[in-house]
Order: sequence, then structure tokens, then C-alpha cells
Amino acid sequence: MTRWWHGPSVRGRARADRGLLTLIGVVVTIATLLASAIAPLTLRTSDRAVGAAVRDAGSRSSVVATTSDQGDDGERVRDPGSAAAVRAGAADARRRMAPALARVVRPSVTSLTTPELQLLDAGPGRYLRLAYVTGPTATPAVRFVDGGPPRPGVPAAQAEESVEVGDDPWPVQVAISQDAAAALSVGTGDRLPAKDIQNRPVSVTISGVFVPGDASDAAWAQVPELLRPIIGSSGSSRTTAAAMASADSLPDLRLAVPADDLTSRVTFAPVPSRVRWQQSDAVARAVVALQASVGRSSGLPSWDSQLDQVLDDARGQVSAARGQAAVLVIGLLVSAALVLVLAAGLLTLRRAGATVVVRERGASLPGIVVEALVESAAVAALGSAAGLLLTRALVGDVGWTWVLPVVVVAIAAPPVLATLGAARSGDRRRAPANRSARDLAQRVLRTRRLLLEGTVVAVAALAAVALHQRGVVDGAGVTASSALTWWSVAGGLVVVRLLPLAMRPLLAAARRSVGVVRLVAAARTAQTSARGLSLLVLVVIMAQLTIGASLFATERNGQTDGAWATVGGDARLEVQPDASVTTIADRVSAAPDVSAAVAARVADGVRVSTDAQVTEVRLVVVDAAVFRRLLARTPLSDAPQLSRLRPRPSDDGTVRALATGGGTALRDGSRLRWDDTPVPLRVVGAAPRVGGIRGPVVVVDAAAFAATGAVAPPGTVWATGGGAGRALRAAAGSTGDVDTLVGVLDARRSAPLAAGLAHLALASAGLLLVLAIVSVLLAAAADGPSRRESLARLRSLGLRHADSRRLLVAELAGPVVVGAVGGLVIGLGAALATFDALALELVTGQTASPSPAIPWWTAAPVVVVVAAVTTLGAREAARMRRTTLASLLGGAGQ
Repeated sequence: MTRWWHGPSVRGRARADRGLLTLIGVVVTIATLLASAIAPLTLRTSDRAVGAAVRDAGSRSSVVATTSDQGDDGERVRDPGSAAAVRAGAADARRRMAPALARVVRPSVTSLTTPELQLLDAGPGRYLRLAYVTGPTATPAVRFVDGGPPRPGVPAAQAEESVEVGDDPWPVQVAISQDAAAALSVGTGDRLPAKDIQNRPVSVTISGVFVPGDASDAAWAQVPELLRPIIGSSGSSRTTAAAMASADSLPDLRLAVPADDLTSRVTFAPVPSRVRWQQSDAVARAVVALQASVGRSSGLPSWDSQLDQVLDDARGQVSAARGQAAVLVIGLLVSAALVLVLAAGLLTLRRAGATVVVRERGASLPGIVVEALVESAAVAALGSAAGLLLTRALVGDVGWTWVLPVVVVAIAAPPVLATLGAARSGDRRRAPANRSARDLAQRVLRTRRLLLEGTVVAVAALAAVALHQRGVVDGAGVTASSALTWWSVAGGLVVVRLLPLAMRPLLAAARRSVGVVRLVAAARTAQTSARGLSLLVLVVIMAQLTIGASLFATERNGQTDGAWATVGGDARLEVQPDASVTTIADRVSAAPDVSAAVAARVADGVRVSTDAQVTEVRLVVVDAAVFRRLLARTPLSDAPQLSRLRPRPSDDGTVRALATGGGTALRDGSRLRWDDTPVPLRVVGAAPRVGGIRGPVVVVDAAAFAATGAVAPPGTVWATGGGAGRALRAAAGSTGDVDTLVGVLDARRSAPLAAGLAHLALASAGLLLVLAIVSVLLAAAADGPSRRESLARLRSLGLRHADSRRLLVAELAGPVVVGAVGGLVIGLGAALATFDALALELVTGQTASPSPAIPWWTAAPVVVVVAAVTTLGAREAARMRRTTLASLLGGAGQ
């Protein structure tokens, strides 16, 4: 049986070219390391991003089951099992959840609450809600500073029995927090007559005053007024607080309050770490199914949650980030594959003489293919195995999706090129003597090349269309994600085509010059540029490196702009709306290192209507003149239209306003309703985006708004300057939340998606720079024999050592400069043309796509590559200088 390959020959060739084979193995290892780490790291980053979105959403991500009619239904029987019934209702609500949702939520927190009851003992404006709050096993811990916990409304002997009662109203004992007691001016032992909205009487007794054992307990969030009473909201004298019933007094609460006043809510808060990317769609569908189920009208709970919206938004952001990552990864893998092809070409070139010999001795093409395949498979296997082992050690898991293309190219490129080289070496066909036949053969070759290049350009155009139609969100397909890579390849082909044409006038000018260096360098560059593969590889790599650097800089700048839009200045204070906030703004503006500060009322969900349409807007009530001065001290877009807002209503009674978004609802003739006060608007310009939201915004002057009788005390202070954050914290104390530009920006840049993309961009840029240097070295090595031959002949004709060095550097650096600069220009053009389709705003947190950024250090890789090839030329010149002319001529003649 005939063997298809000869082992000793394979081993001998491998030993002879072990350096180049090692280089191929290293490239395979590095590419496999990054490619195999992409999938697990992407999945982990996606999981962290979804979890972070759920955590940041807070109560919006909770799933709430609501039931009503929890009272006595007119039976007037005190049920001692009320607390157990509440827990049973919570357990029943959990059983109604789909398993996908039940696995990601915490044990429930249940609240049984009344609406606001007006207290009748000390004038109007005092309201109290009654509530029973319990976790899965117990009520939240409290410490009583006065009095004690609520007791049953019947003797202790009857507390565990069903008792029929007749008093109406039936008294109920509740405990109140220290802050709520101070706000309502009540204390232990007080009997508080109250009434509900239908004027039905309720009798309340304060059993004690408490402070929470743990104010961060999730149970308190179900009824925030238990710990944080609402005082003077919207400028009125209204005060609202809540008091808490115990398990002992819960049966009395069900009797004391009319049945239709009681509402039970079972709240399930998701655990962010349990909400994973791959299961998020199933969780969102489970939430939607619950919301679509039969509600309270049938006696079953109704469900309410924004978790599905939170997950949809998070999935959109993750999908966009995964698509952007695919753009970088595809460019990197294509660059690595091209370097492997270039290395395989050099390997074939080095073995061209040996291939001719073995063909003359009768070696078959299948045998040559098998031998090359055995060698390349061994190198690819060792390189990929090393990369996978490193990935396993560093990441803990490996992905195969992106590894296979690298391994396939590493295995297939050497055999294919070796076969083509062997076929050409054994081709006995003579060149036709007929000139027309030779011209026909050349036209066929040119047609094939044009067909190939036209195919590449057509695919690049189709990929660009797919990119602009579908974007690069996850699932859009490889076609859209590879658009920038295809355009890099197409641009590289253009450079390869144009370089020989550009060299003609340079070569003509060099022929007219004095000296041999310029002429020989131009001639050699024109000769090597005709082959084109090494130039194409360098252009593609540099274009991908530029795209990655521009993507990194664009997202960083976008995050900065998004942080400015969100904060509105160097710092922002959010407090309970009150007229005193204006004084805070005045104190802050006078503080050191503060250039400007302004107080404003920012309210979401304010309705603006016309005769045919109603829309909800973000209303901003602010001193327009001060606000404009503040905007002028920030990178935020200036709003010169603010000067059109007069401090008083217009003569026709309307209030001048600036509006953005909202369609036809925000136009002349629209009306705004604020706390039962109608405010007619006259839109006189475009409003700035306040708070970085995508929805409609209306800005009015505070004095003009107040002149209509509307009361809108400020609750937000924006400040600019290096000391803005410090001044706001000092002025507000513990009464408000201060957000700083630095803090918001750090949070955005450290977010899982933004940080993951930044790390990927930097890692791919580093690897691409290495690949660029490797491609330059491979190209120099491929042209080394012919370059040394020409230099040997020139030295024999009297070329000086200094001129030899300049000639080597010019010959090596010329194509590299063209390729590096061409790749830089192509990469910048691709970034400017396509970044608006990458949905970068979903990662940067902006309302619109950020403008492409071209950082100054984008040119640094060009300098590094040119410096590398210049160093190579200098070292080669020094080595040739140490070699005798006889040795050079002997080598040239071989």
C-alpha cells in the first residue's frame, strides 16, 4: 500500500523552518486564547449587566400582587387567624408564578394598607394611613421608645377566638414611628378620630412610638410613610404619615376599617444575581403572563410590575454591546487569519526550491498536500491547545464559536498554498509565442482579479446595507457585524490597486534625480507592491486597529456627555420640594469654587393637552436667566431661546415655554395642569434636554409660572465648579441626595457593559498592533532574498555602506508607511460612516448616538509600525555590512 506522506521529510522540513512554524503556532495560540475567552466572558458580562439593571431599577423591578375586599364583609366577626390568612395569601400568590420567575425572586413582603385617613382632632391637613407589614416569617423589627406594641381590642382570653363584635367604629391600636409622631404631633395613648374619603368614621389609638431596628429592611419600603412622613408637599400645609398594626391588632384593623378601604399587596423583589441573560426573556414573559391574567374583579390578585420593561431595556443594551463586541472580534479574527495566510505564503516561498526537486523526483500533488496538512494540523493543534488551556486557566471556561475559524485557516492555508506552488512548479506549459495569445492570457488573469475584487466590493456594500438596516444588535447576523471588516478589506484592495499607479510618477521623478538610493528604492517598492498581499494585510490590520481605538474613544466621550446630561452640572442635589431650596441654591452659588447654581422644580408625568391630544412631559420650572448662565459654564448645549422666556405671563395670559418632543401636543394652544391649576402655554422655542431623557421636555420661567397662581417649589439644585459637590453636601446636610459628575461618570464607565467593551477594545488593539508588526516582519522576510541580491550587486558596483542603509530603510519603510497610513484613513472613514448604526447610545446612556471621536493617539500605531520596520532595516544593513562582499555575491548567485 502506497503511503501518502513521508514522515522523515515532514520532520526535516519542520526542523528547517522551526522558527516560522513557531511563529505560526504563537499566532494561533494568541488568537485562540482571545477567541475562546470571548463567549464565556461575554456571557458573564451579560449576566452582570442584566443583574445591574435589575438592581438599579429598585422598586420598579418588583412584582406585586394586589387584592382588595380584605375586611369583614359586614359579618363583624373578629378573626384571630388574620395574620395566618395574610401569609397564606402570599404563599398562594407565589404558587401562581411561573417557575422561571419564582426562581429569581426573594420571599415575599406583604402589606395590608388603608388609603389616607383624615385626622379630625386638630384641624385639616393631617392624614394617617394604617398598615400591617410582614415579611415571610415576621414583621420588621422595631424598638419602642415610648409605650409598646399594639394589643388586641378584646380581652386576652378572647384574643385567640372568633368573637362577634357590635361596636362601630371598632377601635384599633397602632404604633407610630418617632418621625411620624413628631410630624403629626401625636403620642402614646392618643385616641385619634378619623374618616376615610367617603366620610366613614375610623377610631385609632396610638399604643407606642418606635424607631426601626433596621431602616434598610425591605419591608419598610412597602409603606415609606411609616418612617418618612410627607410634610408640606407641593407647598401646601398637608402632612401625611403612616402607623403600623401588629399581628395581634390586625384582626381589629380588618374590623375598624370598611372592607373596601383595605388593599393587600404581596411584593416579590427579584434577586439581581439570579436574573441571568439567557433566562431573562423567560422571566419577562412570565411577568407579562401574570399581568394578563384575571384580576381582582374575579377575586384573584391583579399583578403589576415593570420588571418586563426593565429586562427588555437591559436586553436591548446587552444586545447592542454584544453586537459591538462582534464587530471588534470579527475584525481581529480576520486580521489573525490574514497573518496566518501571509506566514503560510512565506513558508511556501522558502520551500519553493525543495518543492521543485521533489516534483522532479516524482512526488504527487496529493502527497504534497497530505504532508503539508499533517504539518499544519500539528502546529494548529499545539497552538490551539495551548490557547484553550490558557483560557481555561484564566477564565475558567472556553467557548468554541470563534475558535473554529482560526483553527480552520491555520490548518488549511499551508496545504492550499503548497499545492498551488507545487502545481505551478510542475506546470510544463510553455508561454505562447503569439502575442495575441499572451495578451489574451493576461486579460483572463486581469478579469479573474477584477471579478474577485468586485465580489469583495459587492459583499462590502451588502454588508453596509445590512448594517444600516438592522444595526449590530445581537442576532442581526454576521453580515451586519462584519461590515466594517469587509470595508477594510475593500479599502485595502483599493490601496493595492492605487499604489502601483501612484509609483509611476514617483519612479519617473526618481529616474531624473541624482543618486541611486531614490531610484532603487522607488523601483523596488513598485516591484513589491505588485504582489499586494502583505500590503493588503497591513491595511486591514491598521484599519481594524483604528476602528477599535475610535470606538473606545467615542464611547468614553459619549459616557462623559451622558453624565453631563444626567447630572446637569458638576453636581446635583435632589431634596423634598420646598421654597427653602432657593436659599440653598443662593448659599451654594456663593461658596468657593462654585461658578453657578440654580434651583428648579423638575416633575415627570405632567400632562400637557390640546383639544385633540394629551401627552406626559418632564416639566422644568426654573429661573431662565440663571439657568442659561449655568448652561454656558458646562459642555451641555446652550439654549439661547431661554432669553425668550419672560418673567411674567404674556399679555394674552399664556406662559412662554420651550418644548422638545411631544409632537403636535406641544404647540401653541396647549394647556398644562399643575395641582388643579390650568396653565396655558405658548411655545416659543426648543428646550434643552434636562436629565438626559428621551421623552418630551417643557421648560418655563419660575416667575412667570408662579404668576399664574401655580405653586411649584424647587426640589433640585444644579451647580457647576470644582467645589459644587462639596458645597451642595454642606448646604443640604442629610436631607437630600447629591450626585456628582465624577461619581456618575465613574459608575457608567465601571458598568459591566461599558467596562467589558473597553477591555475588549484595548485587548484587541494590543493584539492587532502585534499582528501588524508580525505582518511587516513576514513581508520583509519574504522579500529578503531578492533584496539581498540587489544590494549585493549594488555594492559590487560601489554602493557605500551609508547609502546601503538608507536604501534598505527606504525600501522597507515605503510600503509600510503607505499601508499604515492607508489603513488609518480607511478606519477613520469607516468609523465616521457607520458608528451611527452601532447603537452606541445604549451603552453610553445618551439620548442620541454620540459623534465619532478620533483620538490623537490613533496615529501612535502607525509610528510604532514604521519604527519597527525602520529598526529592522537598520539592523539588516548592519548585518550586511559585517558580511563580506564575496559572501553576499555568493548568496545572491544561489
